[in-house]
Amino acid sequence: MNKVSRLEQLANFLLYVALQLTVVRVIVFAHTACFIYVAFLLLLPRGQKGLISHLFIGFFVGLLVDLFYHSIGVHAFASVLMVYSRTLLLKLMLPTGSYESAIQPTLRNLGWQRFSLFSLLLISVHHIALFFLEANNILLFFVVMRRAILSTLSTYVAVLLMQSMVLLINKK
Repeated sequence: MNKVSRLEQLANFLLYVALQLTVVRVIVFAHTACFIYVAFLLLLPRGQKGLISHLFIGFFVGLLVDLFYHSIGVHAFASVLMVYSRTLLLKLMLPTGSYESAIQPTLRNLGWQRFSLFSLLLISVHHIALFFLEANNILLFFVVMRRAILSTLSTYVAVLLMQSMVLLINKK
């Protein structure tokens, strides 16, 4: 397992955010949205530079998306919440000594089951927070939950496809 360089992180950032802001942003089907940029936050190397720097990265990425979506901090809040939850989930899922501290939690490193559990939980945390903040009304609970579940599934499929493509490219 290789450690992730800053150049690879920058490339991931540019790839996922550019995909979100150019392609995925315009694709909306049945009031569901795909937020592929969360994959960048999911794949941050574990333990590198600590929780505070990851929270700042999450805030910056969310704020950048907020600027293009003309929203008022909802992506920033949801991204920071997801990054914070990610840290707790990694502590629960991966014992400290079992993986190197700077390894990315990717499909290749975690395996299909762990990666699916990891990504589905964190994507749902992000989407539920995002859509409830966006709706700003608890009376829309079932509408928001339906939208969050469908969007979580579409984002998960997109993240899984991207990770599968990376696996296929690395095999060759």
